[in-house]
Order: sequence, then structure tokens, then C-alpha cells
Amino acid sequence: MDSQITHWYETLAPGTVLALPDIDCSADRISRHSELFDAYHPINTSTDNRFGRAIAHGPHPVAQAMASVGNLLGECLVAMGQLGPWRFLSPAFVGEVLRADATVIERTAGGKQGTVVLEIRITAPDGRVSQIGEAHLIVRRRPRAEGAA
Repeated sequence: MDSQITHWYETLAPGTVLALPDIDCSADRISRHSELFDAYHPINTSTDNRFGRAIAHGPHPVAQAMASVGNLLGECLVAMGQLGPWRFLSPAFVGEVLRADATVIERTAGGKQGTVVLEIRITAPDGRVSQIGEAHLIVRRRPRAEGAA
């Protein structure tokens, strides 16, 4: 992530793509996720399922991607207004490292802030889209310079 860029509402025009850090679905991370949320479903903890290997909890990649968006937007982000719709298209397997990006697909201006809609795409190592969804964010507008009309 480029921490030098400030992502004000005005800089997030439709078509803007934000690269997000990779998503770690290592066994250790998924184990910690299971412990934190008391989520021990066999599909996430066993190879005895229709996939023949354990899959990462679906919300785990979503949470990592959204944390990355929050870190990227920093002080410009006011709040998340909506998460979704969200689609789980193919499993993310335990041990994989997923790629993620966010594309601005829509925005609506307000007073000192506006709403920016991002399409979040999470991609497996083989290039298949694992998850895709929307995040509706309230983002600050660039402050006017002192003395500007």
C-alpha cells in the first residue's frame, strides 16, 4: 500500500483501482479466527469435506480486505455505511495467500463528505475469483484551503 497518497472523496473517481495487501489464509491465521469467534465448523478444520481440504472461513478474507481498506483510507474514512451484497464464488483454501483489490464503482457527493462504493475482489492463487462484494463508505472531502472561496 502506498501510504503517501491521501484518498479524499475527490481522488476516488469511478474506475480508480486500489491494490490491497495480500490476504493470509495460513493454518495459524484460520486457527486464530476459529478460536476468536468460536467457529469450529468441520469444513474449516478438516479435510473430510466435499473439497478434500480445509477451507478458510468465508468472513476471514472479507475482514482482512476491509481492514486493509480502512488502513488505506485512514483519516479520510468516516464510516462504513453498508457491506454487501457479497458473493462467495469459490473456496479459499487454508494455506493460500489471496490477492485483493478495490475498484471505485460509484460515488455520491455530500457536504463535507461523500459516499464511495467499492467493489472488492478477492482472488485465489490460480486466478479464480473467490469472493466479490461491495463496500459503501463515507469518505471526507478534501478540505478547502484557507481563504479559498
